[in-house]
Amino acid sequence: MTNATRPAFITCARCGTEKKVGLRGPIPTYCSGACRASLKYERSREDGRYERALTEGRQRTAARQAANQSPCPFCGAPMLNPRRKQCGAALCKKRYQAERVREWQRAYRAKHGQWCRPANYAEQQREYNRQRRQEQPHWRQMYPDRAAAYDARRRALVAEARTEDVFAPIEVHTRDNWTCRLCLLPIDPEVAWPDPMSPSIDHRIPLSRGGAHALSNVQSAHLGCNSRKCDRDMVDMVIRLGQAAPR
Repeated sequence: MTNATRPAFITCARCGTEKKVGLRGPIPTYCSGACRASLKYERSREDGRYERALTEGRQRTAARQAANQSPCPFCGAPMLNPRRKQCGAALCKKRYQAERVREWQRAYRAKHGQWCRPANYAEQQREYNRQRRQEQPHWRQMYPDRAAAYDARRRALVAEARTEDVFAPIEVHTRDNWTCRLCLLPIDPEVAWPDPMSPSIDHRIPLSRGGAHALSNVQSAHLGCNSRKCDRDMVDMVIRLGQAAPR
């Protein structure tokens, strides 16, 4: 077709809109791809091809879901995701969590010979700490140079501190009824250093802050509580813990 016989405009067979025709290429029938697709859609609806394709697609999806779905073990509702353990309902979630806790309790009892109770947690934690100390040596054995420097600084602080009374640690523990004045829990005199629950002497006002090495400034404490208190005074310790100061 020559340029003389090539039309300058065409009328869209779908919407009737005029469209300018280019100088090259085939002469279009529609003004855009949307009109071409919509016309094919209308023709497929007229001869029933669209409904057949839609029905076949739905059937394939339903067959695929039926092959993969499994019933919920708690309510029996079908689950489309094969990796799910429950259908997602609130009651099924609660029952699933309870079953997981029961399984964990059974495994714990098979391993330890008793049920896990909160009252046993403290003893289990102490047993874990004892095993860890046996496997890993104390830091004084691992870093003897740092331990020697710490002891030198500590001796200097005690020598410079005001010494108003001469006392033994047993006198402080007896006065405080073998009770930690930081956590208010009893102190076992049979527990040996360096166990965190072993007895130690804590200075209410630390020696590094000018506190005196006197009976009025010392109190009984667990070694772990004393280490966590570090060089803070009692006011800073109470603010840090967010609880009332021990009397």
